[in-house]
Amino acid sequence: MTKRKLSLGLAMTLGISQAVWASGYQFDLQSVRTQANANANTAEASDPSTIFYNPAGLALLDGTQLTLGSSMVDPQSTFSYSVATTGGGQTVTPGNTGGDYARQAAIPHGYVSQRFNEQVTLGVGIFVPYGAPIDYEENFVGRYYGKGIDFKSLAINPSVGIRLTPHHSVGFGISAQYLDIDMETSVDIVSVAFGTCLAGGGSPEICQPLVVGYGSQPDATASIATKDWSYGYNIGYLFTPNDNTRLGLAYRSFIKHELNGSASFDVPTSLPGGAASPINAGIAVALADSEAQVDLATPETLSVNAYHLLDRRWALMADVTWNRQSRLQRIDIDIATDLIPDRRIVYQTAWRNSWRASIGFSYLADENWTWRGGYMYDQTPVAHSSYALTVLPDASRQMYSLGGSYQLNEQTSIDFAYSYLKFSDAAINRTDDDHIAANGSPGTLTGSYRTYVNLFGLSLTYRF
Repeated sequence: MTKRKLSLGLAMTLGISQAVWASGYQFDLQSVRTQANANANTAEASDPSTIFYNPAGLALLDGTQLTLGSSMVDPQSTFSYSVATTGGGQTVTPGNTGGDYARQAAIPHGYVSQRFNEQVTLGVGIFVPYGAPIDYEENFVGRYYGKGIDFKSLAINPSVGIRLTPHHSVGFGISAQYLDIDMETSVDIVSVAFGTCLAGGGSPEICQPLVVGYGSQPDATASIATKDWSYGYNIGYLFTPNDNTRLGLAYRSFIKHELNGSASFDVPTSLPGGAASPINAGIAVALADSEAQVDLATPETLSVNAYHLLDRRWALMADVTWNRQSRLQRIDIDIATDLIPDRRIVYQTAWRNSWRASIGFSYLADENWTWRGGYMYDQTPVAHSSYALTVLPDASRQMYSLGGSYQLNEQTSIDFAYSYLKFSDAAINRTDDDHIAANGSPGTLTGSYRTYVNLFGLSLTYRF
């Protein structure tokens, strides 16, 4: 039994890389005030959250300021399907649509700024840039393409804003970014047995009757846990031609991660033939626990934004952001063992670069109340349904936001926001492991997702 064929026998059934990375993983909203304007007010630079959006805005802040807040994500998503088969071409049974698989999540953030002198303001932000809490019910029909993911992240972003002249400011920040990704997928034990038999020199005609008894066995489960710290930077420029207008340009770098951890497999204990079966011995080798490594880079972004005060009450604002998602063309999961040193699963994702655009307004009702609103269109990086991912199906989306600010006193203000995020219907048409023939196939999955999300935000800003 060659190592190459044994690796192929495993690859025929594992869809784990779909859980490694999911489109739509990026949390764009790192400020409740910005959420209320649907990401349009990034040139306003009115509180320390400008550290995330444009560090040059720090130079416009006075004294010491602290912002603490969180946005609650309440997703509602349904899945329907027309085809779901195993790698052997059999209908996936038992099978269901996955239930209430998209989990609620809170996105906290905190920022503090301190003016050092007339030209320099220092600050630091702590926020959650990425995440994906997905957990399908048992017997989800797409479980061989990914059953769940718990994608956690944290970024610490010290920054400095420098006022070069009354009209020109620049900013720079360093990001220490932590990713922690746990993934789980089901493995069709019949397909593993069949692939192992073929790897041992058997023909399809010989192997087919030998693996019939495995059809009564439960699935195996593959779990991968990886984590990593890495570093990047962000820079910004802000032009204020007058007291009423601000024009911004901001860039946040990609961050390359080498996530390391473990791959573990839960295999049924009472397989047909027992310990003497060469097929079972091959399954044990193919599904042996190992270390795991995943290399990936989070996307860089480039934003152009504007803020204009029409009069003492009304302001208009806009933002256009480009995301370089095309760095993610494929996912490699290295799960080598001593017996299979080249054990690796490779998938194409073929992401494209994407963009989003926002417009918004604010209205100063009186000395205490300011009302806000905005609209955003955000393009998906997923180019085709054959690259869609079960662990977080993505589609282009529209956001409608309303919110406001209430000035409690000279030092304290509260921001609140509600946003409705509507996704376009997302088709999934998966087969042959994203067109990598050497990976075999965990089966075929054809279906569609419908999703909308309610977002609720609340934050407090205190000026010392």
